Amino acid sequence: MTFPEIETVAIVGAGPGGLASLYEFLHLNKDGSSTVGSAPSADPKFAVTVFEQKSSAGGIWAPSEEADLPVPPQHLLDTDRYNEPDVIHPKVPIPEEVRADGSAATYNSPYVTQSKQLDRELEWKRSGVYPDLFTNIPSRFIRFSYQDNEPEYNDKKRAIYPFLTQKELASRFTNFIAKEQLSKHIRYNTRVEEVTKDQARGKWIITVRETNEKAGTESWYKQEFDAVVVANGHYTVPNFPRLKGLAEFNRKNPGVLIHAKSYRDSNIFRGKRVLVVGGGISAANLVQYIFPLASETVITRRGPHLVFPWIDSGLESPGIVTKPPIQEFQDDGSVVFTDGSVADKFDVVLLTTGYHYHYPFLDNYLKVVDPSNLSRVAGLYQQTFSIDDPTLAIAGVAVSAINFHTIEASAAAIAGVWSGAKQLPPREEQQKWETDRVAALGDNLFFHYYPYATVEADYIAQLHAYAAHGRPSPFVEDGKYVADVGVGLDYLEQLFYKLKEGKLTIEETK
Repeated sequence: MTFPEIETVAIVGAGPGGLASLYEFLHLNKDGSSTVGSAPSADPKFAVTVFEQKSSAGGIWAPSEEADLPVPPQHLLDTDRYNEPDVIHPKVPIPEEVRADGSAATYNSPYVTQSKQLDRELEWKRSGVYPDLFTNIPSRFIRFSYQDNEPEYNDKKRAIYPFLTQKELASRFTNFIAKEQLSKHIRYNTRVEEVTKDQARGKWIITVRETNEKAGTESWYKQEFDAVVVANGHYTVPNFPRLKGLAEFNRKNPGVLIHAKSYRDSNIFRGKRVLVVGGGISAANLVQYIFPLASETVITRRGPHLVFPWIDSGLESPGIVTKPPIQEFQDDGSVVFTDGSVADKFDVVLLTTGYHYHYPFLDNYLKVVDPSNLSRVAGLYQQTFSIDDPTLAIAGVAVSAINFHTIEASAAAIAGVWSGAKQLPPREEQQKWETDRVAALGDNLFFHYYPYATVEADYIAQLHAYAAHGRPSPFVEDGKYVADVGVGLDYLEQLFYKLKEGKLTIEETK
């Protein structure tokens, strides 16, 4: 499959996917060869612009002290559609002066409007990383292959070996961005509101809104590109499952409900009755801090964890009260479970219910199947290329313990194909790949999931076939140590019990 010459590229988002893509393009020569691992290309193939809605790069690993709203505003809960990402993360209407054909709104001469506080809050752009968080993957695998594997993090005397604190991982990004001088290619505080295709001219038209919070203004403009990488991540828009009575419960019991994305300080659990909704890794991460402080810790979840069995035993360990799913929230603050049992009023109800894939700016191309925390994105070949239009690609949709390397593999493949060094197979073959994977794994999140033991053969190697000439595999060195991920899970389980039982303090993990 061939397509027109690409000269200009837009990247939506400056998190891990956006930064990996930017780095890849800056190390791509015009002849389709790669300089990854050494100096950037002296004459890169593409002119690249990155749009980032926050004031700093790094995605969730650019944490902020300020948190997003704990739950959507009451008027959105009252719609009873708060489980839909389009409701809680709505599009901001584009001014007619910008939308109109022939609009003069450009980067150098934007159309300026007054900003609205609610619009900004419903961007959900603040990181969900909290001060006490440490990674759940060994330090070697939470970096790109061309970043240093700092020896100090391999010291087994570290309290959280083999993991990193959130500050240490954030520093990796900060240092990487500075070393590679990536910020000069990034437009901060700039949110992409719409991406459309001018089919006649083969150009993508991107409409953006740059926010100046101090001035209270927004600058709107359009810009054309030959190709677009979507790298807005999938830890931005929190998933609020639709539960009977939740809206009225929140109205009559304000301040009780909070999504894990908005959690910042473990002291909110001290001496309190806490209900944790959810049974995944986020629940386990937080229960280890909740249990030593709370007067009672109750867990409600749908069923066993399908990837990490230790989470099940941890969330059912002594002292924790386990419950089946919630049937109904009641006005008096009590909660009814599907087995008919009723729990009296809780002080904190913590929703560890995940996030949405959401692309409101590009919904004609990236379709999310049955939006929830278990959805999949349809229409992609090898989790990376739009089957409908190969000048649209995505970096970061796959789910794996080896997430940084899968992101890197996608970025490398995008660079190789768009440079003309490699070609995608015919559209029919791409569609068959997607159809076969749905048949094998289901039309849900597991479509995107790759176990760490097989990720090299099933994902990284498949995409590396499309990488630019001379581009080494992201797993050529780190793949030798992939078994360490399993060892890391054992350490993670041990840390869970140490923290839960008070044998290790939060302060000792920082």
